[in-house]
Amino acid sequence: MTIITNAADKGYNEPKFCGRFIKRFRIKYLLRIANATKEKGVSSYELFSFLIGMIFSGKNLYTTLEICHEKTGFAKDTVYRFLNRASINWERFIMQLSCLAISNVSKLTSDDRKNALIVDDSPYYRNRSKRVEMLSRCYDHVEKKFYKGLTLLTLGWSDGKTFIPVTSRLLGSGSEKNLLEGSRVKTDNRTLATKRRADARKEKPALVMEMLKAAKGTAAAAKYVLFDSWFASPSSLLSIAGIGFHVVARLKNNRNFRYSYGMDTLSISEIYKANKKRRGKSRYLLSVEIGVRHKDYAEQIPARIVYVRDKGNRKNWIALISTDMSLTEEDVIALYGKRWNIETFHKMIKSFLGLAKEFQTRSYDAMTAHTAVVMTRYILLSVETRENIDDRSFGELFYECCKEIEDITFVYALNLIVCALISWLNEHLLLSKPVAEALLDEFIAELPLHIKDKLPIVMCES
Repeated sequence: MTIITNAADKGYNEPKFCGRFIKRFRIKYLLRIANATKEKGVSSYELFSFLIGMIFSGKNLYTTLEICHEKTGFAKDTVYRFLNRASINWERFIMQLSCLAISNVSKLTSDDRKNALIVDDSPYYRNRSKRVEMLSRCYDHVEKKFYKGLTLLTLGWSDGKTFIPVTSRLLGSGSEKNLLEGSRVKTDNRTLATKRRADARKEKPALVMEMLKAAKGTAAAAKYVLFDSWFASPSSLLSIAGIGFHVVARLKNNRNFRYSYGMDTLSISEIYKANKKRRGKSRYLLSVEIGVRHKDYAEQIPARIVYVRDKGNRKNWIALISTDMSLTEEDVIALYGKRWNIETFHKMIKSFLGLAKEFQTRSYDAMTAHTAVVMTRYILLSVETRENIDDRSFGELFYECCKEIEDITFVYALNLIVCALISWLNEHLLLSKPVAEALLDEFIAELPLHIKDKLPIVMCES
């Protein structure tokens, strides 16, 4: 009968790749420095390891603990007490873990590759909730409507192939009008809980600057910062340049955002109308050099705006800006394309890794802890995927194979093919050697000149 539970399913077994990841990246040590120490009973390390692997079992917390309560040795209240602990610095834990993961992934990345930090926010839905701490009325710019919940602001690292989240914040509304539920902890500026809730109500640009400063000088630091038009104001561009990053971003067509162009100060639409566009099938319509300035900053920085066609509506255009003048127009377009990695990251953690769905907690600390668990799961999958796909993860064996491949030149390989062809003509078509060589001469004569000049083919005997 299919309704009878299989005896083999009665128990929780941590996936082997989870165990390897936990030992390799010293999760126990990272939890200790994040103040996730044992209070009583079950250790924090055991609980955290359980939460990481639970999503891969296909069961929720209640089902897992009911089936294998004797093996785990703890109940669901233990898990919730662990998630609700306000003293654990989950932001520091994720930052340390991501730096270790990026250090390992960087070994598989060329030094010439352009790595980037990506900033974006995403809705954290709690539409059915009423008493959730820091619950707010937020606006979804994709759906064009308001929702109940919070906003997940994420800073991630990408080399174009692998995306790793570096740090994140769950944000409530900074407006008292849109804040549906406030903080439930006693205000004490010395505690992590109070600082975390204060960050939840900060403006996004200010919080992004703090996140970028924290990433500066670590393994997660990159030369470029990518973001969408929501953050691309002149003041933000100048602030990020002051930290030491270059920006590649999409510009908002806002008349109030004006840039120095020649002797004038124009908006991006006015700059577009004032110039002649490129004709044909060019990847971009227009490229101009401008100056970025703001009244709150004494200096002006040079930048390049690249106008490209909007694929959704070819009559419209999209403006991309780069503060690195050494980048070509094609480089700017290709580099901004890496920003899409954070969109797939948000889709993955919501649809498959249980963000905002696995636990319906009301505590802001518990939601922050669960977000850290989800981020750890994604880092685990990113590292495993990269090392299973990238052949360079084989180490010295990969480079030895490359040497063997280089020894067999293209000329030598083509010579082997020609010899095999002559042998086949002699054996199967019963052609004489002069006739086979004549056919081969005609074949070589038909080759393009740039191939014949570079391939001195040596005839071999059949």
